[in-house]
Amino acid sequence: MFPLLILAAAAAIQATPVTVTIHPTEAGIKVPSDFIGLSCEKKILSRDCFHPKNETLLNLCRNLSPAVLRIGGNEVETTFWSRTDAPAIETMHKNKYMVDPMTIGPAAVDHVFEFARASQWRVIYGLNLGTYDPAMAADEADYALRAGGQELLALEIGNEPNLYPKGPNRPGIRPGSYGYREYKQEFESTADAIVAKNPQASITGPAVTKSTNWMPLFMEDFKNRIVLSTSHVYPLSAKETDPEAKRFTSIEKLLGEKFDDDWLPKLQVSKAAGVPYRIGECNTASSGGKSGVSDAFASTLWVIDFMFDVAENGGDGINLHGGFNPGNYAPVYFDRKSETFAPAAIYYGLLFFRHAAQGQLVRTECKTTANVTAHTTLGDDQKMRVSLINKDLLETVLIRLQTGRAVNKGSVLRLTAPAATATKDITFGGTTVGSDGNWTPAEPESLRSENGDAIISLPPATAALVILE
Repeated sequence: MFPLLILAAAAAIQATPVTVTIHPTEAGIKVPSDFIGLSCEKKILSRDCFHPKNETLLNLCRNLSPAVLRIGGNEVETTFWSRTDAPAIETMHKNKYMVDPMTIGPAAVDHVFEFARASQWRVIYGLNLGTYDPAMAADEADYALRAGGQELLALEIGNEPNLYPKGPNRPGIRPGSYGYREYKQEFESTADAIVAKNPQASITGPAVTKSTNWMPLFMEDFKNRIVLSTSHVYPLSAKETDPEAKRFTSIEKLLGEKFDDDWLPKLQVSKAAGVPYRIGECNTASSGGKSGVSDAFASTLWVIDFMFDVAENGGDGINLHGGFNPGNYAPVYFDRKSETFAPAAIYYGLLFFRHAAQGQLVRTECKTTANVTAHTTLGDDQKMRVSLINKDLLETVLIRLQTGRAVNKGSVLRLTAPAATATKDITFGGTTVGSDGNWTPAEPESLRSENGDAIISLPPATAALVILE
């Protein structure tokens, strides 16, 4: 057996070189402190999910605080509101995606905002537009505003309205002739009813999907009436069956390329209008994700890189969607056997980002033939935090960090898993998230330096957070 030093030297010789150059004098956009978020279907409010008694779920959310919870999804259009005629809250054992109509009442709304206060999150609260009942929406908004207080970030009217019209491959909830003009009238009437009851109400929209030209129209009409604009992003499609198709869901596609999506034009239109933009619903692949990809460690690496891409372009945040069921793409799921909540693989990407994205983004260059990306922030504590993501499935890389200043002290928190396909045994900072939802890193790894540069080796499909002081 070779001594460890000889093995390490052999690995370094075989590693693909990477040069990461950081420009500390070119610090720009500050990452919003509540950039991280979760999104879920509205009928989750009919179950005892977001309740302060769920200490494990609270801890999982506190790990990411401050953050934003978005209540919406397709179920928002079949969720009705009544102050007096709502069924009792059900247990999470009955949790599933539901298309049947359901009514919620004050208890459901009270619970989510009590949970938000306990976890230091704010809420984007979705309202039913599909049924088009402005009076009902206004009454629900009135209750949510009073129950939510400062924890209510905004009211989101409707979900993916550009998909309302019937089509050849879509049942729809509006005639095929339905378009932006009809949507504008419905949105405006609903917003007017809400504001008539509560002039201070904060409203967001349009919560549209990709491949629609509604965002510029919406911003022109409503930029002075909303506090935030939102759209949805799913780079891949779980329903796609052709491995050669652009949106076929595989680990190779998820990690192998940057996706040509239309979130950036929507962001740019919103920013030009002076309105903050947030990806209100997002994950690896539409239709619930794909087992073996969306629930695998590959999704963890993807989401870190994607969140930084959005932040570097001036986005205000991302809400990862999920239904709290194990498998597929839920960041957190409810385990019926243990009757508790647990983090999925992609959750570790959010945890990594929480510790990495502190302060201003710094221009960073990454030169290599391997599939490696790098992002840097400069915190108020003057520490530089460098996120190194090796999305290459085969190559170990040896990274030289050129920081523009001598590295006097540094540490490394690694994000690892047995493989890109792994769904368990994931660690960040040498430890897993505990069964109680808490996470504490082990003693950080010391950083090696050479001629004033930091040197770090990164195996395939892993990431590292380098903290430079």
